[in-house]
Amino acid sequence: MSTPYKRRRPSLIRNFWIYRWMVAAAVVLGLLLGFVFINSDPVTVYFPFSLGQISSTAGVVVLLGALAGSVLTFLVGTVVLALRHYKGAATARLLDEPDASSLPEERPPSDYAAKTTEGFSDAPWSKG
Repeated sequence: MSTPYKRRRPSLIRNFWIYRWMVAAAVVLGLLLGFVFINSDPVTVYFPFSLGQISSTAGVVVLLGALAGSVLTFLVGTVVLALRHYKGAATARLLDEPDASSLPEERPPSDYAAKTTEGFSDAPWSKG
């Protein structure tokens, strides 16, 4: 028994649009890897405060710098998102709890609507 539905042919453009971030990351990593292989000049990196030094090729140093920058960006982004979440929760908490001074002094009783004579007296829900 065959199905009445035809299977959709895969579209290269549609798949490219769906996976665009993965394709962009692959292009950037490919360029970075090519840069690592092209730059084979020896370099020495001295860390501040006499923490140490690294002797390697320029490409590897650039790769390690990009990795350190990515880790630092991730950590700072996590802190920023946590602060936004905390600030948003504090603001929502302040908006949910009205200040006692903002309520009017004279208010009708809580059962005012049940005792009022205004409204639809012949409505089916008012008989009872």
